[in-house]
Amino acid sequence: GEGQSGAGGGQQEQQEDMDMSQQAMQEAMQEAMQQAQQSEAQQNQKKLNIKLEDMQGEAGQKDGQDDGFSKQMEKVADDIVKKFQDQMAQVMENMEKGEMAFDDLNALLDTQEGFDLSRGTWRRSGWRELDELRKVLEDCNELRELVRQLGRGGGKGPLRRAPEELEARGFPPGVIRSPLQPEEVRGLTRSGELSRMLPSEMALLAHGWPRKAREDGSSSWGTEEEEEGQQGEVPVTASVSSGEFDLQDYYLPGAHAARMLHRVRRAERMLLSYERTGWLEDEPARITDRMEIRPAAELGPIILCLDTSGSMKGARETVAKALALECLRGANRQKRACYLYAFSGPNEVQELDLSVNLDNLDKLLQFLSCSFMGGTDVDAPLKLSLERLTQQEWAQADILMVTDGEIPNPDDSIIDTIQRMNSDMGLEVHGLLVSSQVSEPMKKLCTDLHIFKSWTAVGGQDYMYS
Repeated sequence: GEGQSGAGGGQQEQQEDMDMSQQAMQEAMQEAMQQAQQSEAQQNQKKLNIKLEDMQGEAGQKDGQDDGFSKQMEKVADDIVKKFQDQMAQVMENMEKGEMAFDDLNALLDTQEGFDLSRGTWRRSGWRELDELRKVLEDCNELRELVRQLGRGGGKGPLRRAPEELEARGFPPGVIRSPLQPEEVRGLTRSGELSRMLPSEMALLAHGWPRKAREDGSSSWGTEEEEEGQQGEVPVTASVSSGEFDLQDYYLPGAHAARMLHRVRRAERMLLSYERTGWLEDEPARITDRMEIRPAAELGPIILCLDTSGSMKGARETVAKALALECLRGANRQKRACYLYAFSGPNEVQELDLSVNLDNLDKLLQFLSCSFMGGTDVDAPLKLSLERLTQQEWAQADILMVTDGEIPNPDDSIIDTIQRMNSDMGLEVHGLLVSSQVSEPMKKLCTDLHIFKSWTAVGGQDYMYS
């Protein structure tokens, strides 16, 4: 019995050992699996970190490329802007010069070709000469006044925008505004005339009118309370000096002071009044640079003949070119035509229409850039001018010839034609001598002679052109 119990105890112990070994194996296997999982997780984490690092590197490299591309595009844009500014610098400078020289440069730019850079108008060197001539004209009133005298057919006409004219003795006749022709009320002014004073001035006079008593003893404009307060009646024949009544009983309160103030204002011609004016014709008038709405008739065109011979170099050339520019500006301002004949030797006549458009402006800039040279032949430009006068739109034109007087005698037929047109049509041939000596040919040609005197304004001296 003891042997069997001993054998059974041994088997039991053996069974327990086997169970313990299986449990240890299971624990070992679980531990190994956990270690394997941890190792795999660590490896996966390392791979993930490596991948993230790679992605960050690629992103940083891409950002660097984007920054480089942006900087490159900014540089290209700056280069384009700088190149455009360099190309347009001369154009903008010339446009500023043109705006200072002409009143309606905007109208010139409104055309389809106004800002066409392919034409080269805005890049010509003539803009520099044009700006210098503009400065000369600012200091030379003599040339501006001469241009304003040219052209026939002035006087009264329909209302239109035209240069203002002011009364000035010694100037050609024109149309001026004057109070001697009271046609309309223009505004308010000061005067001493009772017929034109305002109601406010009349009220001042009425307040100072005396309270003259009626024969029945009652006041003509006192109230009932004032009438009850009066004692007795004031005789019509009563006087202040006799002491029969007091001024306070005769005038309203403050009436005497109001009447005296009105008398003083009238004596000083300070009454506020209506300004009544009208337009007087054939009165000596000076034309100003201001524009206004006035009854002005269209002035006739201008035909300009410029001597461009070699003897006109220097300050004389400056005068001739400045006059051409002023003719263009004046004719454009007054809405009339102007034509230029630049002459030198035989059959050497350059024609130029001086109306403000891009084609004619381009030709004018070319003309201003050229120098004068050659001989002198006056017959060709005068024949062309007289032929132009036979056209209906040029029938009211005047001729202006600019020369130094060193010209040959014109043909007799030209002199006869000028004299006949002067008597029949009223043609005037003005001559501007850029010299102090009057030549015989100019006396024969011109109905009016002008001698240029403002030499300092064009960079010359009087003794140089005597």
